[in-house]
Amino acid sequence: MPSLPTTRRAARSRWVASALLCVLGLLAPTRVLAHLGNPYIIFEGRAGSFPVRVVVRQPGVVPGLAEISVRVLGGTPTRVTALPLHWRLDRQGAPRPDIAERVPGETNLFNAHLWLMTRGAYGVEVSVEGERGGSLVVPVNSVASARKSMPVWLGWALGILGSLLSLGAISIAAAAARESTLDPQPDGIIPLNRRRWGWAGSALGVVLVLVAVFGWRFWWRVEEEFHSLQVVFKPFEHRVFTSRDATALSIHVEFTDARRTNRSYALIPDHGKLLHLFLVGEGPNPAFAHLHPVRDSANEHHATLPPLPAGKYRVYTDLTHELGLVETATNTISLEAPIGVNFSPSDADDSWRAAQAFDSKVNDISEEVRMELNWEGRLSPGEPTVLRASVKSVAGAPVALEPYLRMLGHAVVMREDGKVFAHVHPAGTLSMAAARTFAARTGGETAARASDVVCGDLSAISETEARSLGEPGAVGFPFVFPEPGNYLVWVQVRVRGNIITGAFKRTVDGTR
Repeated sequence: MPSLPTTRRAARSRWVASALLCVLGLLAPTRVLAHLGNPYIIFEGRAGSFPVRVVVRQPGVVPGLAEISVRVLGGTPTRVTALPLHWRLDRQGAPRPDIAERVPGETNLFNAHLWLMTRGAYGVEVSVEGERGGSLVVPVNSVASARKSMPVWLGWALGILGSLLSLGAISIAAAAARESTLDPQPDGIIPLNRRRWGWAGSALGVVLVLVAVFGWRFWWRVEEEFHSLQVVFKPFEHRVFTSRDATALSIHVEFTDARRTNRSYALIPDHGKLLHLFLVGEGPNPAFAHLHPVRDSANEHHATLPPLPAGKYRVYTDLTHELGLVETATNTISLEAPIGVNFSPSDADDSWRAAQAFDSKVNDISEEVRMELNWEGRLSPGEPTVLRASVKSVAGAPVALEPYLRMLGHAVVMREDGKVFAHVHPAGTLSMAAARTFAARTGGETAARASDVVCGDLSAISETEARSLGEPGAVGFPFVFPEPGNYLVWVQVRVRGNIITGAFKRTVDGTR
């Protein structure tokens, strides 16, 4: 059994390590991969019979601290737990689940913090205990998203402290060589030969300090190179380009990343599509397209371009890898005007909207259909909300929504500068394919099918159940705006066999 001082020293060491990691987490940037510029993942669905809303703030460093917020929207749970499951390990290799603490002053709001110690993909299993309770899995990226430079003031402070320590070490070496074996002198004068020993000790001290400094510098460079090559996540390298034939203009996505031959980075379909490619034009009322390129070869996909206006476009491509990691690859491209009178999409689910004025709440989609967008509570940075879209006839009657990409609707949220981008579903911003991957790994195909149902995959339930979901002619999209700014929101639904797109603009500043 360790002694009490040893135990205390170990406890202090763990406390110091935890404090340093917390500081690193606070200094780290908040940019993440799954939802560009947005550290939040939000899910709204069920854990057993309990309706829940789960918000995960992903860490930006490895190891990193993920913050889990669970609001139980109905019922009385007895306990809520959260368990991180790394994609390489089974349940036996996982730690004990953390108990989420009830937030004081809130009704059925629970909070937990989880250390994600290894880079890669995690599935956070949230369990809500109580009568007919259950579990759900929220996929989370555990990656160092960037390299944080040292603040100037901290560099100067460390430099001054290092200089003082170096001078102190040289002084100690000189004193040790000069006086460690010197007998007391009656007159207090140190003999010349001992002073020479002191000078030699000083020289040795300088050499040792220089060796330590250059050794530290070498170690620092090795660690920095390892961090840059092995720890900081690099977006999947790709290029986009166009080609033209006699009837159409096509956009191509070619993956050039060396990891493309690694099975862990193989692409898996999300909502039935390997790629979700979004084009957003420039200007105050940009054109928009949501395409699903078809595979030409192992590394290349293409989609026929709809009749979008010529100009420069941002290109966002949603990718889900077999290991459970999700990311949004970014690029830009300049488009020429498409040719051909009769446009024929490469995929039946491709959709687009030409440059039209954005509205704050109501879009007149056609002479027969209009779309209205409202929201829950205040649009405040870091606060969960639900963007609620309703589709009605001009007379005000709800219009039936049909399944589109296995959902009642899809939404895209982008800040005007393009630094925040998210593909949102009625279940939130989590990747349905990644959630299915984690469920299958821990519980087989039965658990995977259950995950599809929890994530709102309409193909996993009967048509009668699908029609009974929610309010007729309406669909909601849970979301967390990460920071203030002007945001563009595109809402896509299928009505009478046609995909329609509403375009809205909102300012997020905490006002209603």
